[in-house]
Amino acid sequence: MKGKIFGATVIFFALIFFMIYRAGSEKMYEVKVDIGRNIEDTARESGAPKFDFENHWGLKIYELVDLKPEVVVRFSRPGFEIVATPLFSLTMYADAENNNNLAVESIQLQYNYRADSHAAAQAFVENIIKQFSRGKWRRHIRSICPAISGRSAYLDEKGNIYVVCPIDPSYRLAMEEWIKVMGPGGDYEWLGAGVLARLSIKFDDDSRGLTYNINLEFEDFAIKNRRTAAELARELTEGDKKGWNSSQNHIVSMEKNKVEIKLLEENAVRRGDPLVIRD
Repeated sequence: MKGKIFGATVIFFALIFFMIYRAGSEKMYEVKVDIGRNIEDTARESGAPKFDFENHWGLKIYELVDLKPEVVVRFSRPGFEIVATPLFSLTMYADAENNNNLAVESIQLQYNYRADSHAAAQAFVENIIKQFSRGKWRRHIRSICPAISGRSAYLDEKGNIYVVCPIDPSYRLAMEEWIKVMGPGGDYEWLGAGVLARLSIKFDDDSRGLTYNINLEFEDFAIKNRRTAAELARELTEGDKKGWNSSQNHIVSMEKNKVEIKLLEENAVRRGDPLVIRD
């Protein structure tokens, strides 16, 4: 009898010890990252136990994958802090060609979010947007997009839903609009302290059920613009050499874009959606 009691007591305390250990092992912890510091230093001081590492001819990639739900990633720049969880992955990039001491130039966060409904997914995204509105971030308007607010930000010249430019984060989409916009995919963009932040959302509703892909990216805005300009110049030069008149066609396209922007902005004002100030 005493042996049975002793055995039960041992099992009881072992179970208690296991539960305490498990609770401690699942304690939430932060991984802090930022743009503009050496990627090795950023990884070492982030608080993460260990990053996977790749080096592709000077392109350095530091990655955490299959993150546990208790892991919180914080974009830690003062005044621009954003907390992200739950995540599937965190990836940081630095490129030797930038000649900037291998500073982090972009950070990509992939959320690990399973949606029970479109309404739940919208609420989840809106909580991310609220963080940007509380910080010093401001909405970014791309140069090829009209500087308009509200519903007009995702309507074409005829007033139909046609998502080309980032959505106005201050405007709350009705559920019918949310489904029409986020099916093909929509995004929000902010700019602050030289960093471009992009929140991208897309869903699939098929035999697997409702699946949302939500990603958040932080990018050095100056490096992004320099890369974009260099790529465009290269494409135009190569096109001209092949006899495609790429440079002239580009000029015509930009003039057409100005006309489209003017029309979209006029339409927005007529709807009562105010114009906004560009960056």
